[in-house]
Amino acid sequence: MPTILIALGANLGDLGETLTQAVDQIASDPDFTLEARSELLVTKPVGGPSGQPDYLNSAAKFATSLSPDEVHQKLIEVEQSHGRVRIQRWGARKLDLDLLLYDRQTIKTPQLTIPHPRMSFRRFVMQPAAEVAGEMLHPELDTTIGELWQHLCTAPPIIEIAALPGPAVSQLLAAVEMELSDPKYSFANELLLYSRSKNDLVTSLTELTSQQATHRSLPPGCTAGVVPWWFGIAEVLGGTTANTLLATPPARLTVYWNRPEETYGPVEAGWWTPEERNGLQARLAEAVRRRVHAPRLWLEGNDVASAVTELTAAIQAMQG
Repeated sequence: MPTILIALGANLGDLGETLTQAVDQIASDPDFTLEARSELLVTKPVGGPSGQPDYLNSAAKFATSLSPDEVHQKLIEVEQSHGRVRIQRWGARKLDLDLLLYDRQTIKTPQLTIPHPRMSFRRFVMQPAAEVAGEMLHPELDTTIGELWQHLCTAPPIIEIAALPGPAVSQLLAAVEMELSDPKYSFANELLLYSRSKNDLVTSLTELTSQQATHRSLPPGCTAGVVPWWFGIAEVLGGTTANTLLATPPARLTVYWNRPEETYGPVEAGWWTPEERNGLQARLAEAVRRRVHAPRLWLEGNDVASAVTELTAAIQAMQG
């Protein structure tokens, strides 16, 4: 039977009892066989409205005879049996059940995305997941859950932004810096490059890759840095193939952002035609997929406001 990995969380009511009962409910169904359940982990809320109480999180691994859609429906039923009402995104809840993995399947439908798109960088998900399913493979990253958890614990505390340069990227970084309002985070905001031509842009980016900012050294007192994916962007814009990009140690988190049309303006129009830009965007996506087998966040068409929300929450979840 297929093996599945489920994340559990709650921050309202009797948290420990709720998570224990939820696992027991699923295990009592003859279509499921419980293989392992993690210890309970207390975590701070990430994203959503302020003032929420702490969460209790855990993970469980099952074998099942059900299809992914049937498992998803079962989890919804268990949530509802505990009074879960979906009103506000990332808001307080009595029970949250997420299907993280279904064997090595990759599924994207309006109702269900597997692997869970935000699991790889969330410490509150990955720590209990690694406890019970360290050997399971994340099929998009081609990396095991245990390896991803080790990466979150040991990789340089750097978040790299893989996006085509332009004013909107600087707006994103400035807005996230304001949202976090914490001096322990360092932001490199040099993506706002007013080069007159695409050749000048490539030259500027190439020079930036040799500067000290790209060496991932953090200013004194900072515990994490947010920087552009310098090497990848420079090489993609310079016309080399994705698999020849300069090998650098992977960041703790890589964020790919395919910016929507309205985020491009006169600055970028001086660099690329729309057709050229679309081709570069495709090459950048390919480069990230080929090179980044560590935690990553994929933002496809998010406007600046939405990207700010996603990136802010991702940084907080990565730090734990």
